[in-house]
Amino acid sequence: MELISICCKQGAGQMNNNQSRLFGYIFGNKLTSLLFRALTIILFIILAAAFTISITYSMILEENFYRRTGNGAKKEYSKNFLVVMYQTSDDFLKKFREGIYKKAEEKHIRIDFVNAESINEAINKINTAVAAKVDGIIAQGIYDSDYIQAIKKAIENGITVEFVYTDAWGIDRAYFVGYNAYDYGKMASRSAIKQLNDMRGDIALMVQSATYNEKDVTGGLFIEGFKSIVDKYPMVNLVEILRTSYDMFSAEDITYDILSRYPDIDVIVCTSERDSFGVAQVVIDLNRVGDIKIIGAGVSEEIIKYIELEVIASSFDMKPELMSQLCIENLAGDRVSGDYFETPIEAVTRSNVHRYKK
Repeated sequence: MELISICCKQGAGQMNNNQSRLFGYIFGNKLTSLLFRALTIILFIILAAAFTISITYSMILEENFYRRTGNGAKKEYSKNFLVVMYQTSDDFLKKFREGIYKKAEEKHIRIDFVNAESINEAINKINTAVAAKVDGIIAQGIYDSDYIQAIKKAIENGITVEFVYTDAWGIDRAYFVGYNAYDYGKMASRSAIKQLNDMRGDIALMVQSATYNEKDVTGGLFIEGFKSIVDKYPMVNLVEILRTSYDMFSAEDITYDILSRYPDIDVIVCTSERDSFGVAQVVIDLNRVGDIKIIGAGVSEEIIKYIELEVIASSFDMKPELMSQLCIENLAGDRVSGDYFETPIEAVTRSNVHRYKK
């Protein structure tokens, strides 16, 4: 027994010596000591971040159902909606967002509004909303395979999905709210032809699209409508149909390319505010105002100013406020029939532009 006791004491002493040597090595060696401290700090930061995320997530979950009113009382939301737009032009986005929040406030609906800068961001927001079991999703119809899968997943999980502004084929969405793209194409075509002397000349068409896929239903219908009018005028040449991206400089680059190949182009038609502004900038820079006519889109302050100065011949108001109102009414259950809700488009020219001045 004494022998065993002695061996145990020796073993324990040796273990203590080894531990002492280990700690002595760690804290005695400067490099090892710094590394150990750095790892400790990193671990602390990770734990702190995890705690912060946990608290923030809890607050968001609570906010999904309540909000603070002016008197400090809690007000329960009846529903929770996600609204996902994709790189939408500033003026349209501002009016649409304000309309969404205003109508949602009346209906006691909580809104999470996102203007995604990339398809991946939009997909992540939709997937997060599905996990959070929101009541509805309002989104643009964009035919990107991964985006469509995210939308389909939402529908499969019982979430009502409504497309707005742009539509997409092959998806069983509950509603679509937006303009008639085919009729819009016809209106834009007539406006362009009016700018031609003796109804003869060359026109270039710039169609903004989030995807170059043939299932871009909105862009495709606009082109069909545009061509249906141009085809009636044998002396009018639609020399180019170009797809533009949502990039700020896409329209400017394409305009320079058009003018290098068609220096005598008469009219350039745009389908977005950004493209309209980009084309106008190039026309001004090249001192060709009046020589090249521009048919624009949107009614931002810049567009209105250019119409007054006759840089832009005409543009179109897409009625974003009305779109937002219809979107909320549909998902809130105020409308009981139909799945397609068309919003009107109004042409804006120098003769009526005064109605749009602030």
